[in-house]
Amino acid sequence: MNLPKLKGIIRERGKTYVQCAAAIDKSVATFNSKMNGRSKFYIDELDELGNFLHMSETEKQETYLS
Repeated sequence: MNLPKLKGIIRERGKTYVQCAAAIDKSVATFNSKMNGRSKFYIDELDELGNFLHMSETEKQETYLS
């Protein structure tokens, strides 16, 4: 998981952690914990987040699988 790349995509898309947390139905504290590597994302959360951020399949692969 390439968290710095994901953080960059969130910034590029003009989204906030509050919006991203809502998109995956998690609290901001939980989302922040996931974004800082203290807990893991589940596959369904990554799928929902990718859709919310309008990520291409290539972006998802480069971000999630590295």
